[in-house]
Amino acid sequence: MTAFAARYKKIASVTALTAAIALVAFLSLRAYAQETAETTPGDLGIQISSPIYNFDIDPGSTAQEIIKIRNISSSAKTFYPEVLDFKPTGETGAPTFLKADESASYTYSLSSWIKISKEGLTLKPNESAALNFTVTVPQTAEAGGHYAGILFGTTAPATTGSGAAISNKVGSLVLVRVAGKADEAATVKEFTTPKNSYETGPIDFVVRIENSGNIHIISKGNIEIKDTFGKSVAILPVNSKNGNVLPESIRRFDNKTDSLSWNPKGFTFGRYKAELLLTYGSPAQTLSSTLSFWIVPWKQLLLIGLAIIIIILLLVLIVKRYNHYIVAKALNQNPPGSVKPPVQ
Repeated sequence: MTAFAARYKKIASVTALTAAIALVAFLSLRAYAQETAETTPGDLGIQISSPIYNFDIDPGSTAQEIIKIRNISSSAKTFYPEVLDFKPTGETGAPTFLKADESASYTYSLSSWIKISKEGLTLKPNESAALNFTVTVPQTAEAGGHYAGILFGTTAPATTGSGAAISNKVGSLVLVRVAGKADEAATVKEFTTPKNSYETGPIDFVVRIENSGNIHIISKGNIEIKDTFGKSVAILPVNSKNGNVLPESIRRFDNKTDSLSWNPKGFTFGRYKAELLLTYGSPAQTLSSTLSFWIVPWKQLLLIGLAIIIIILLLVLIVKRYNHYIVAKALNQNPPGSVKPPVQ
């Protein structure tokens, strides 16, 4: 074996060994990262059967349902149920859960009507359990909406008293409509685009619906976009996920939550109109609003204008050259000072 071959073999061996060590280290770090992710306090390792339960209940009546949970972690865990009232936070529909003293004065309180076992459930990995819960509406309850959440955490409810502890719980929201004459009232608080004129798409829309009634509603429909000639060019669905707007709150629908964006294809120019039409409630009521915006692709128009100017200049140059050619040809046929032959 030559010295070069021996040296090459040694380098290849060292390279292979280094790659093997790197691979083992990578796999070890990956396994450690996965294990760490599974044991993170924020990851409870629980799966809930349904995120929302909706009920229509008469005063003095009771409804019953089952909530299923499953341990999706890699170790046995004990989960404790807890029922808390909630109200919407901001305009995304995210809930804020209330403490017992806050629920006492909450108009839309529901937690005291829900009965569910408060015993902890110990589940092995991949093991499931089903809990019955009932919602009993008092005979004197007023018509309208009431809201609570059935939450599960790994600590007993008696030890939770802070917002941080509540944030480490997961569960289902319970929305109850007490039968009777409820006040369904909603308005379009905002229907806008970020700008009044665009060079090109996308054009994003913002829809904000305010619920001034006492019952949750689902307002959904479409935004229809029409061109300068009134022709429909696009339709965007609003609230395709059936998000609820709770009483005394505003729900925002935009490109982040509902894909309310229009990106026209090809050359687009002119004034456009967007018409919002939503329905909500029972019997159905409508909400509508309109807005206008311009699409002016000035860069494309500038290029087109320059092209037209160049074409015109070329035509003028061609015409001038043609005229010079005709004049020169005429002069060559009849040079200056020549005498025309007499007419016989």
